[in-house]
Amino acid sequence: MRRILSILLFCLLGHQIEASQQQQKSVLTSLNANWNATSFLAEASEFISNENEKLFWKFVELINADSATLGWNDLTDEKKYDYTIRTASKVLSSSSVDLLKFSLALRQYSPKVQSFQQIASEYQPGSCDVFIVVKGEASCDVSKLPKGTGNVEILLENDHFVGDKNSENIIVAYGDLGTKSFAKAFEQLSKDSDIKLVFRHFSKNVKESHVSLSGYGVELAIKNTEYKAVDESNTKKSEAEEDETNLHGLNIKLLKQLNPEVSEQIESLRAHLKDTDELAPLKKWQLQDLSYQAGQKVLNADNSNALNVLEDFSQNFPTHARALARTTVTEQFKKEVLLNRKMLEEVGIDAGETKLFINGINQDVNSLDLFKLSDLLKQENSIANGFHDIGINREYLSILVGMDTSDDEKASYAIDYREAYPFYLNNLDTDKRYKQWGNSVKLMLQPYYPGMIRPIARNLFNLVFIIDPSTLEGRKFLRIGKVFYDNDIAIRIGYIFAVNDGEGVNGSNDLGHALVNLFNFVSTDSDNAGAIQVLNTFLDNYKSTDPTLEDLKKWFSRKFSDTNFEDVFGANTDYDKGIKAGAAFMKQSGLKNAPKVLLNGFVLDEDGVRGDNIEETIMMEVMKISPKIQKAVMEGKLTDRMNVGNWALEQKDVMKRLNKRILAAPGLKNFVDLSGTEECNAFDNIKDIQDLSDAGKARCLSQNLNYLQKSTQDAIMPVTLWVVADADTPDGREFIYNSLQLLKNSQKTRIGIILNPANLEVSTKENSISSFIKAALENLSPDFAKRLILKLTNEEIAANFISGKSTFEDISVGGMDVEKFQKAKKSADFKKRIELDAHVATKVFGLTAGQKVAIGNGLIVGPLDSDEQFASADFALFENVLIARGAEVISSHLTKWDYEKKNGVGSNIALSISGLVGKLASAQKRLWIAIRGDKHSVVTLAADDSDKPAIDILAVVDPLSAEAQKLASILKLIKKVTNSEIRIVMNPKDKHSELPLKRFYRYASSSELSFDQNGNLNANIVKFDNLPSKQLLTLSLQAPDSWIVEAIFTEADLDNIKLEQVTGNVVAVFALQHILLEGQCFDEISSQPPRGLQFVLGTEKHPKQFDTIVMANLGYFQLKANPGAWNLNLREGKSSEIYKVSSQKGAEIIGPDTLRVVIDSFNGKSVRVRVEKKDGMEDRNLLSDEEDGVWSSLSSFVGSKDNHETINVFSLASGHLYERFMRIMIVSVMKHAKQPVKFWLLKNYLSPQFKKTLPTMAEYYGFDYQLVEYKWPRWLHQQKEKQRIMWGYKILFLDVLFPLDVQKIIFVDADQVVRADLMELMKFDLGNAPYGYVPFCDSRKEMDGFRFWKQGYWANHLAGRRYHISALYVIDLQKFRQIAAGDRLRGQYQGLSGDPNSLANLDQDLPNNMIHQVKIKSLPQEWLWCETWCDDGSKKNAKTIDLCNNPLTKEPKLDSAHRIIGEWKEYDDEIRQVISGELTKKSKTDDDHVEL
Repeated sequence: MRRILSILLFCLLGHQIEASQQQQKSVLTSLNANWNATSFLAEASEFISNENEKLFWKFVELINADSATLGWNDLTDEKKYDYTIRTASKVLSSSSVDLLKFSLALRQYSPKVQSFQQIASEYQPGSCDVFIVVKGEASCDVSKLPKGTGNVEILLENDHFVGDKNSENIIVAYGDLGTKSFAKAFEQLSKDSDIKLVFRHFSKNVKESHVSLSGYGVELAIKNTEYKAVDESNTKKSEAEEDETNLHGLNIKLLKQLNPEVSEQIESLRAHLKDTDELAPLKKWQLQDLSYQAGQKVLNADNSNALNVLEDFSQNFPTHARALARTTVTEQFKKEVLLNRKMLEEVGIDAGETKLFINGINQDVNSLDLFKLSDLLKQENSIANGFHDIGINREYLSILVGMDTSDDEKASYAIDYREAYPFYLNNLDTDKRYKQWGNSVKLMLQPYYPGMIRPIARNLFNLVFIIDPSTLEGRKFLRIGKVFYDNDIAIRIGYIFAVNDGEGVNGSNDLGHALVNLFNFVSTDSDNAGAIQVLNTFLDNYKSTDPTLEDLKKWFSRKFSDTNFEDVFGANTDYDKGIKAGAAFMKQSGLKNAPKVLLNGFVLDEDGVRGDNIEETIMMEVMKISPKIQKAVMEGKLTDRMNVGNWALEQKDVMKRLNKRILAAPGLKNFVDLSGTEECNAFDNIKDIQDLSDAGKARCLSQNLNYLQKSTQDAIMPVTLWVVADADTPDGREFIYNSLQLLKNSQKTRIGIILNPANLEVSTKENSISSFIKAALENLSPDFAKRLILKLTNEEIAANFISGKSTFEDISVGGMDVEKFQKAKKSADFKKRIELDAHVATKVFGLTAGQKVAIGNGLIVGPLDSDEQFASADFALFENVLIARGAEVISSHLTKWDYEKKNGVGSNIALSISGLVGKLASAQKRLWIAIRGDKHSVVTLAADDSDKPAIDILAVVDPLSAEAQKLASILKLIKKVTNSEIRIVMNPKDKHSELPLKRFYRYASSSELSFDQNGNLNANIVKFDNLPSKQLLTLSLQAPDSWIVEAIFTEADLDNIKLEQVTGNVVAVFALQHILLEGQCFDEISSQPPRGLQFVLGTEKHPKQFDTIVMANLGYFQLKANPGAWNLNLREGKSSEIYKVSSQKGAEIIGPDTLRVVIDSFNGKSVRVRVEKKDGMEDRNLLSDEEDGVWSSLSSFVGSKDNHETINVFSLASGHLYERFMRIMIVSVMKHAKQPVKFWLLKNYLSPQFKKTLPTMAEYYGFDYQLVEYKWPRWLHQQKEKQRIMWGYKILFLDVLFPLDVQKIIFVDADQVVRADLMELMKFDLGNAPYGYVPFCDSRKEMDGFRFWKQGYWANHLAGRRYHISALYVIDLQKFRQIAAGDRLRGQYQGLSGDPNSLANLDQDLPNNMIHQVKIKSLPQEWLWCETWCDDGSKKNAKTIDLCNNPLTKEPKLDSAHRIIGEWKEYDDEIRQVISGELTKKSKTDDDHVEL
């Protein structure tokens, strides 16, 4: 006996080793782009361009120099890659080269290169390697430019060009970097300095292999086998037979035959081995501390192996669960976790949450993709390098955390409108109508209803409308303000009238002017509220048309017959009050034009105050302002004795003037590059700096300028302001003069003056203002220089000095030595210094001679238009913006670190830091988390090179969270591609009541490309090893939000993978079929989404490739696209007849209602489009019921509304079994249909095998079909389980899945068999309901205990109505869209889906939950019979039979199909013959279904 057991043990060990080496099966997944290989050189050039466009051209120059001997097209992939990296290393730092390798491994810039390739294909004239395009005409001969008769080529945002940037003579050259042909053509074309030469990538010799991708996740989820849903028709052996012949490499059957005397022991061994192949369940007490135990496992590992352990235990948790449950957790680990948790909770991180912070920037792990990560790492690496060059290493993070680097031009600045003297309708401080309210500002601290304004009799909130009452918008705001007043809303209402105040304009010749006259006239005998009421009484007659002066005159004569019209409205009227003040305010404030709506001086969002959104917009602003008021009350800064209205306008964020150019500047990120590291030895003439880079010149300038400031004490100044202007012109002098006004009050700014003369000859003359300013800056103390320059730029003084009316002695500053100054001025060569200034202004700042620009901390505002006003208040605003963005944070840190204050050294460093951070830093807020304990629950991985700049990575991790599965791979990747310090803080969930992870997971990522022994590029393959062979798994690919992917090859059922049933590895190949173009669309007037509006997307050659419909939810739309330049148009028909495009963001208008959108990244593209109705179409509606509505213009195969000629059937399936069911459903429909049928099948989850057989079935049975797909929008709550995702597709996107010309469609479940003609349902009258469902049967009484809808919540909610089943339903898509049913359903879903206990059966719970808002028409019961709920007697009347799950018997569907549906096997056999080719169209008998 012992001998036999020893033999068995020996055999077991031997065979297990052999099995692990030879019998182990894996799951292999790969994903390819749908375009062919792109050039490494081209991709690398785009990476470099993203860093610096000048480096891009240096890279091109190096390649062109090598091209003659390179033989680019003959190199292997590996040699091409090596050359790319070697050449890039000549222009990039070593850390940037590491990130370039990562970018190439990602193929990050492949879409950009492919976008140029696609554009080239639209023009390509022949088979030439290089060609050019001039005004739409292409030519292979670069030596002879085509004349071209079309429009000038529209340049793309990411185009690369050399030559004259202002030239309209544009030549676009298409060619392949690395080739001799391109190098030669480029050399020839770039000789012409009068052209703008644009270069776009194009390769004639494209390698026929698709780009292999990474940056996606793959999960193998453990499938719920409560109801068996596996197609076993192709299973070759039974489980028992497989166990007998091959179990862990042992032939159990043979062992039993050879050793019959111990067959029982052998059987016990078989049972033991089989158990090891299953995932044995854990007891509840074993589940509780799994996250702590996993964290302890990671901490127990060596630091060098910690990330591998985290990755293994999280990604393969199901197989490690039992081992983890035996892990002992130390007390030190538990205590430190609790200690750190207090800090984490203070920053909003709860127990069990997983978070990633990169240099303090919070990255959502679920939505993070490698392409965004690559950009972020590149950005943070550049910042770290920049600080390192300045001399600051790890300390730089403390500066970044304290700064605001957002780029929102709607920054919170208010305007002080008091000098406009608004006309107020009320005064909450004094009006008796509010006497019943409390009047203490402390009432703001009491709790109140959310979304409502507290009734406090104080002017806490002041709403001021700036309007021209003659305009449509102005009239609307007159009514709104009066409504607010009449309803006693606790807001003070005021009006500023912005009407024409030009010379000769009065109420007798201008309507706006006249309406203000009328207001003033009425208010003298009434009050302002009464005057507004009178205005509204007159204007209410003109809601859709504009009144005229004649209309007003007639009305006034009737209403005020005893008053002379001219006395009120004429040139000499006494009723012009407010007109001059309003016009002056509009000019001085920078608001430019009306209407504007202000709340406590803050300008409300213009989109928000249009249409019906104004109440919501006002409330949002009230909610934003309220905490500031509450804080002021609590701190005693706002008391009952104060004038609250004045207090609100005396805060530091209230300005005298708002300049949109300044507020928008941070978002444009147009900064002077101060990163130069070259030595600056002198700065006296152009020769001193001619060999420096532009960045070196700018840095040299910053160190040598003579600055003016208020304080005479040495300090590190937060703000450095460069004022660039021509001091020999009046507007240039005014610009300099206004800037110096800032120094009267501010001690935070120093000003440097840079001269940019329009006429260098004039400015370099001995008595020019420029020469005196230069002399003052270089020879006088800062205080004397400032006072003298203020005089020199005062226009009255300057004019007298220039004309000779006054001498220099007349304008000199008291106390200065005039003789000494003039002597110094004569002895110095200021001509060269003015020329030097002009050189910097034109060559470094990119200005034309004479242009004005303000540069604050490196941020460029301008160049200004010739007539553009830039007042002293604008400079004050500019300073405020820079301070708010963290300028003082930088100066205070440098002061704290004892940086040199003298001679502006510290201020120059502050300037460099400001420019660096402003240009490169993320717009996201940074957060620094202090960890209290880091010895027992924190893994710290030091940076590889302590002498180099490092990136700080903080990962807060529950090691058994879904996020940790992805994060582990990302952390390993970051460690490889950057010099980073990583801290992993364990944040385990306290108690588990079930397995925390029920899936295996892999994240496709690679730090560098790899090649085979022949130099060919290796594909990215995701591999799962050591999987349990008997567990049923379902594979899902989790791609970035903007990708549409589908399986294009697999022999396995990816929905039901059981490794013991497959031969060899499971291989699945997916393809990236489309990259999404997403957008939002709103009506210009109403600000509401134009529901039913259709967009069409295409190229120049193929203008109508994809179309879509605008949702009411957020005005959202999505379109499938691929890399390239696309034209987005309103669809022909009612969309283009009624609407026109009025504005856009994220695209470019290139023609009437045509937008150019370029897809050039894996992140897709987002656009925002505003449309407006055309003249005469104001009353038309896209989704109206009228005969001239959208339906009449559509080309449709469905005849009239009530005369359907085609049966439209919608269905979906996933997995081979349900696809088998769906084939049978299709055939059953066709067997009973007498008219054409079109099947609309959801493409998202169909297998390659099913899609391959569809054409064969369609031809044989005579049906039409179309595969539809829609990407689940990122803003809509995501489902995680595949089954629930598919349920969502059944109900959430019905309004956008199908073209508008599909008026009615029937959803039929895949596992249903139809026994009647579905045309009956197409013609079924749904009454006024958008859809009809069959109610659940209630005739099988033994199932009463499972009818959940007859008790509890559902019984109360339905209130006597039936609960309907979602296996079959009819949708009137026309009605569905008209009542916005899809938008309502999505809105309700969004509200309920966050609760895991809601919408258990999403596809039917949602419409039943919405039955009171979206009516359901009950279809006759015979239209859906299923054995689970319906009794046997009703089966004979069934028009469809559905294979409902039976919670009582849990019978597998395949078994119930054979048992319940007599014709099921016949259909199944017939389909098999059709697919195999045994049955063909010609072999059909007369009794078969006739082709339609």
